[in-house]
Amino acid sequence: MNTMLRSICRVGGITNKLCRLSKSTSPAAVLPVSSRLPAVTFLPARHMSNDSALMSALNNEILHEEGAVSYDSSQPSDFTRSVEGATIILQKQFNNETIRVELDLNNNTELAPAEDDPEETPPQYLPSFKIEVSKPQGKLVFSCNYHMTTEEQNLDQFVISEVAFVAPGQEDSMAFTTDFGNLDYVLIEEFENYLTRRGLGPEFSSTLFEMSAEFEHHNYVKFLKNVRDFVN
Repeated sequence: MNTMLRSICRVGGITNKLCRLSKSTSPAAVLPVSSRLPAVTFLPARHMSNDSALMSALNNEILHEEGAVSYDSSQPSDFTRSVEGATIILQKQFNNETIRVELDLNNNTELAPAEDDPEETPPQYLPSFKIEVSKPQGKLVFSCNYHMTTEEQNLDQFVISEVAFVAPGQEDSMAFTTDFGNLDYVLIEEFENYLTRRGLGPEFSSTLFEMSAEFEHHNYVKFLKNVRDFVN
């Protein structure tokens, strides 16, 4: 599970910095679950000790994560939201077009490390997503991400990495895809204006990032609790 999105610091409820959350070094406030269960004498002591340690670690991590970050729940205006597993889907109508945004937590982009990083921090990740603008004549598909370094953080502008045109009835994987950065700079600017006119500009960009951070954190805590219930 990628943990970049859980390391978001907020001031006044607005995302303004990416950072690594430090783990608390104070004694755990949660007792191991095994200490509250009847003794099971037929299991080897070593097996019980290992499971107790895992349960304690899970409880401590859940306690830490539930108090680590607070979020202001929001979503881009005019969009309806649905969730399929680890994927957020936003959708709206614009004239005769259907605009669909799909963000999969399991498909993230690695954050570019700082040039001088003496500590060699572990890889961290930012969300990637796909924008589709559909009409009866076909659809445009933009592959996007938040491309930044640990030193440069601009959540108001996502980056388009690729663009494709998908004909009616054609599979997305069969469509020709071109690198967005290799397009003529005038064409790049007009594509960006095209998306902004459809409500996919700076405000959308920052709101989507905050929403994905909250969604990732929720799924991580849910994952921890599911594993705890499984191990128990």
